[in-house]
Amino acid sequence: MNLRGSRTVRLPGAKGLAALLAGICLTGCISDSKYDMARDDTPRAQLLNVAFPPAPLQAALTTLIIYGGPGSWKREALWDEYVVTLHNPGDQPLTVSTAVLVDQSGVARAPGDDPWKLEDQSKALCKEYDRTGVAFVKNATPAVLTIGGIAAGSAALAAASSTGAVTVTVMQGPLAAVTVPTYFLGRAIANDEDGADIEAEFRLRRLALPLVLAPGQTRLGCLFFPMVPGPRSLSLRWSRGPEQGECLLPLEFLHRLHLKSPGPAQP
Repeated sequence: MNLRGSRTVRLPGAKGLAALLAGICLTGCISDSKYDMARDDTPRAQLLNVAFPPAPLQAALTTLIIYGGPGSWKREALWDEYVVTLHNPGDQPLTVSTAVLVDQSGVARAPGDDPWKLEDQSKALCKEYDRTGVAFVKNATPAVLTIGGIAAGSAALAAASSTGAVTVTVMQGPLAAVTVPTYFLGRAIANDEDGADIEAEFRLRRLALPLVLAPGQTRLGCLFFPMVPGPRSLSLRWSRGPEQGECLLPLEFLHRLHLKSPGPAQP
């Protein structure tokens, strides 16, 4: 099944200035590696397959690709790549109009359609986090993205929450059988001469909204957001004829995303 073209599946991706600015945040939000691709030995992304609550739009967070994390394809990618699977189980066309990511402060953010503008947003946010004392780390990866994903079993889920209060629903039924191609899970491009390949890859992976799903159709693609620490939720607005609604996925299992891990307890 080739998703690289259509990405539709049927039920069964000046150096001195840079150095000066690199100290803006805990790990630095600026780099001179703007066009470098991820290393060949970058681990593959781990499947999460976390289902949104039941709704006329069936949706799941398939995986999450962050700066330097498993599945990353750009070495200095100053954005977060939420890979989602969307399915219309009904007998009428269904439109997915918008997506919203809510950060730990309650601020709603829309996905971006330009990689360089997204990087500028992340740099600006990085300065703001530093100013307000947020312990932001661009490559802080939750355990669920590194030890097998939520779909792999309870060990990953337990590691995702220090309180044990996190609950998620793993995809069941037909959507669980959708094969996620290697294209979305690992490094896909090799030419690092300029930004043209990055822009092309970004466009190919991006899930452009609004999106109309035909009856029975499934789409898999990426929603690109600026780097947001400890996100609260990801929501999708949908409509079907006169009917409309929202699917909202709580993201407690990502509560340590982009946040410095607490140090060991003091005696």
